Amino acid sequence: MAPGRVVQALVAVVIVALAGSVLVRNSPGNRLAHAVLHFECFLSPSDEPGGTVALGDSITAGSHVDALAIGVDDSYADVLACREDSPVTYGGNFGVDGERSDEILARVPDALEPRPATVLVLAGTNDVRQGRADGTIGTLTQIAEEVEAGGATPVFATLPPSDEFPGETAALNERLRAWADERGVALLDFWTPLADPDGTFADGMSDDGTHPSAEGTRVLADVVSDALG
Repeated sequence: MAPGRVVQALVAVVIVALAGSVLVRNSPGNRLAHAVLHFECFLSPSDEPGGTVALGDSITAGSHVDALAIGVDDSYADVLACREDSPVTYGGNFGVDGERSDEILARVPDALEPRPATVLVLAGTNDVRQGRADGTIGTLTQIAEEVEAGGATPVFATLPPSDEFPGETAALNERLRAWADERGVALLDFWTPLADPDGTFADGMSDDGTHPSAEGTRVLADVVSDALG
């Protein structure tokens, strides 16, 4: 085959691969395509104080495209950004895949940089996964203190269910509820509307047993809207 035709063939393969990736959930092409469709939701000036930011792990991050500061429908924070009747002014998504609560604590200064009025915090799922949930409550206390010292109000949430660690997740949620009552911090219920009685995800609420599905994500956005509206 002539060199020119080889190049053409390679280009065609790349184009087909990119086009196909748009249809594969959470692939780079899929994430970018969905994000571009919703880019207008994330145009709020980051230097305007008083909004709401979200801080957490992959459940918060969803398929957010950090380089473009735009997201899609699998992050409750990004769903809230795209709702016309949202009770919050979107200030940023500071979710990072795979992080434990201590790693999330280290990023509190980043979340405070936009000078938000409210910081939504969801942390602990990866503590459970890594068998390190004993220190979660202490870390959340530190997060609350740093957020408050930065002039914002922290709003925490119970962990969504887990098909892999249902009992451990439920146990940490019980400790979260007791801690929130004792310390007097706001705690949203991300568990009950997504969970079956056995502690796993209810039908349709997750695609992988760890992260809420698009439907489950909308449910979590509803929880935030009801609490902050």
